[in-house]
Amino acid sequence: MLTSGTQGTIVQSKSTFASRTRRHLVAWLIIIFLLPLSLATAIPFIWMYISSFKTPMEIIAREITWWPADAQWNNYSKVWIQGEIGRAYINSVWIAFFSVGLSVFTSAMCGFLFAKKKFWGKNFLFIFILSTLMVPYLAIFIPSFFLYVRVLDLKDTYLALILPGIFTPFGILITRQFLHSIPNELIDSATVDGAGDWKVFFYIIMPLAKPVMAAIAILQFINAFNEFLWPLVMLDDKDKFTLPLELRFIIAAQYSHPARILSGGTMALTPIVIFFLIFQRHIVRGISLTGLKG
Repeated sequence: MLTSGTQGTIVQSKSTFASRTRRHLVAWLIIIFLLPLSLATAIPFIWMYISSFKTPMEIIAREITWWPADAQWNNYSKVWIQGEIGRAYINSVWIAFFSVGLSVFTSAMCGFLFAKKKFWGKNFLFIFILSTLMVPYLAIFIPSFFLYVRVLDLKDTYLALILPGIFTPFGILITRQFLHSIPNELIDSATVDGAGDWKVFFYIIMPLAKPVMAAIAILQFINAFNEFLWPLVMLDDKDKFTLPLELRFIIAAQYSHPARILSGGTMALTPIVIFFLIFQRHIVRGISLTGLKG
C-alpha cells in the first residue's frame, strides 16, 4: 500500500513529465511554423551562392537549374581583379573598425551618465536623444551633406565616413537600460574608496557592460560595413571607395554577365554572414540583458 509521501512523489513526477511534454510540444510547433519562413528567407541567398558559378546562359534560361553544369571559378577571379575587391575590403573594414570603437565608447559613457548620474535636464536630454530615432535618415541627409562639405570641409575624406557613426541613440538606450541593473551600492563603495568618475567608468562600468557593448559593436559594424548612400556622395577618389561602392561599379561593368555580379555580391555578403553567425549569441544576450527598467 502506497504511503501519502509516495503518492505525492508520483503525482509530482507526473506533473513534471506533463509540463516537460507541453514545453517540448510548443517548441516543436514553433520550429515547424518557423521552418518554412526560414527556408523562404534562405533560398534566395543559396541561389545567389550557387548561381555565382554558372554561365550567363544558365542564369537567364527559362528553366531554373540549381547546380551549374560546369562551375565557372573564373567569375570570382575576374571580379576580384577588375573591381579591386581587396582594396575595397580594407577600406570598409578599417572605417567600420574606427566607427565601432568610437560608437561603443560614446554609448557606454552616455549610458553611464543617464543611468547613474543626476544632472539638470537629464530626462529632457535623454528624450531628445531618443526622438532622433524617429527622424528618417533621408530627412537629415542633405543638411548633413552641407555640414560635412561646406562647414567641416571633409569632402572625399575617411573622416567624413567615420564621424556620423560615432553617436548611436539606440546604443545609448540599451546601455542605459542595462546599467540600471548594476547596484548603486557598487559605485558608491568605489567612490568612498576614492575612485573618481573616470575610474568608476573604466574599472567598473565597462567590464560589467561587456555583453551590451558587444551587441552594439556587432550591429554597428554591420551597419558601417554595408553603408552605401553616404560614401557614394562623400567620396570621389576611387582608391577610397568602400566595398558597396565597388559593387556598384561591378554591376555597371558586368551588366551583361550576371554570374559575375552575383560573384561580387557573394564576396561582399560572405564576411557579414560569417561574422553574424559567430557573434549572433552576443547580440541576443546583450539586448536581452537590457531589461525594461526605466
